[in-house]
Amino acid sequence: MSNFHEQAMRFVYQQVLHRLLGFFSRPERISLQLLIQRLLVAAGGLERIGSYRVMLIHEGGKECAYTLAFLRAAQLSIAGRTPETFVLRIAVLRQPRVTAAVMERIQTQCNELFVYDDPRVELLLVDETQIRRLDKHIPAAFERLPSSIDRTQILMSGHLTQGDVRATFFYPDLLSRAKLYRRACEWGDNVDALIDRRPPKYLEQYSEWMRRVATKQGHTLNSLYEQGFESAVKLCSKLDDDLKQSLALPATLNRLDISSTQTEINIINVSDCIASEEDMLHSQVLMFVEGVWNINPVDVAEPQAAVVLVAAHVQGVRGVCQQGVEYHIGVHDFLRRTRAEYQTNERFKGQLIKYLSRKFNTPKRIEKLRQCISHYLLELHSVTDEHLVCVLYSPFVDQARGLERFLQQCYPEKLSAYLELRQILMSDNVLSETHATWLESVSGLALSSLRALFNMTLTDFKSNKSLIATLWMHDPYSQ
Repeated sequence: MSNFHEQAMRFVYQQVLHRLLGFFSRPERISLQLLIQRLLVAAGGLERIGSYRVMLIHEGGKECAYTLAFLRAAQLSIAGRTPETFVLRIAVLRQPRVTAAVMERIQTQCNELFVYDDPRVELLLVDETQIRRLDKHIPAAFERLPSSIDRTQILMSGHLTQGDVRATFFYPDLLSRAKLYRRACEWGDNVDALIDRRPPKYLEQYSEWMRRVATKQGHTLNSLYEQGFESAVKLCSKLDDDLKQSLALPATLNRLDISSTQTEINIINVSDCIASEEDMLHSQVLMFVEGVWNINPVDVAEPQAAVVLVAAHVQGVRGVCQQGVEYHIGVHDFLRRTRAEYQTNERFKGQLIKYLSRKFNTPKRIEKLRQCISHYLLELHSVTDEHLVCVLYSPFVDQARGLERFLQQCYPEKLSAYLELRQILMSDNVLSETHATWLESVSGLALSSLRALFNMTLTDFKSNKSLIATLWMHDPYSQ
């Protein structure tokens, strides 16, 4: 019975591979062979491939889906040549941007690639408290977990930077990702290699960025891993703790020791294996695993699209609040500048930005985008447009120096209560529950966080006086 079952499953996997390869174009088939060769060399040959474990971090986007299809084709192709093949670990890091819609897309991909019942595939959902194997029969695993700490961290970072998009949304996401990545590596048997789909310079820039910031923060580097990716991840984990502490947030559970001597993980870069000349958005492979490419004004489930559109939304709101221009003008100017910046970039993000700038090119379409992104931020972080406007004015930092201007511009009916509002921020005594509740409502922050902001200063991006400023100064992509 066991032999019969094994033969039956082998036949099933052959059929899955045959169907999958039917969608590969000639350039993609050549790229697939290059990927297979690279994996075999990294493992040390066919005789060792059966004990080799590679990990893909799946962020829910189309690039990840495309890479997953290639890895699955490589895994099944090798299995057709030899009794054994490599183990593929797919780690989904449970962060706010991984919404229920994104998780549903990942589930669809896994169904199409027949990974759920394959013991050579480890599909993991990783969060701060647990790691669990995903099962298609347990839909509850795909439900998003809201986090009040996440909202507080974003809003606090926003107030300290007047809504700088990278400091507000990207830095907290990046630093918290490191702990989840390490947990995914340490689950079960050791991971031998991490699959990296971006150009090689990206990881080099990331590692150097983290080392510079950590040095400025006073963290010593482990000499054994001084130049490695693992040391950068460990330092990133430590910086995540530092950021939360600087924002008066609760200490992170399960702090990780940056001095631990985990073996340096091998990085297998596949950016040149993933058919760079192909228009990925129209690849038959991608359409097979995920469906026809489609972004419309009411769908920002694509993570990379969300990054661009959130930044555009912030600029639109900033234009309304601080420059007196209409929302669509700020968004249009941002998309135009971004498209010019990526004009020669033919990789996925370059294609995506060109698509978005064409898609949202009229005031009416941009207004629909505003509604879409407002809903998106509410779903992900419980952040409303009212909270975002408050962030852009940063009225509570520097002992509420900007509070009076904020009230004049946005809530003139509250000007008469200015002194009382400021007094509430200064002391633990609440003179008026009504005013205290209003402060919490308009900001999205608890009174304790507002009082912490009262004693903090606005970030000076030209100095190294705060962790956020240091991150921004050494950020290879900051403007």
